[in-house]
Amino acid sequence: MDIADSLRQQAYAQAAAFVRTLDGRDPVALQRDWGLSAAVADEIIETLDSYFAARQTLSLAPLAQAFVPGKGGRPAVDMYATDAGPLGMECLLLADGKPGEAILHLEMSGHDGALRLHYHYIGS
Repeated sequence: MDIADSLRQQAYAQAAAFVRTLDGRDPVALQRDWGLSAAVADEIIETLDSYFAARQTLSLAPLAQAFVPGKGGRPAVDMYATDAGPLGMECLLLADGKPGEAILHLEMSGHDGALRLHYHYIGS
């Protein structure tokens, strides 16, 4: 399925906002802003601490480069349709602007023209 640029940009904006919240490493903000449970928010912070130093700034690749295939043939932000309907996203997390190992796995579901972000996990 080919994903429209407008949908891709909207999903990227949601993912980038989520990563900005991750960068703050604040479990209360994750609960308040993204509707995550306390246990999930704490798990996310622990996972971030296992991949990144506390002072490293987390981000996504800039939008202009996010969906362009990299050296390995995969883009820094990969979007795909799932069998269940929502869009899946795999986002390479950058630390101080440099790619790391951590990949943020999300889903985006749509309702009335708006996308809703659903956190899955962070892995390698």
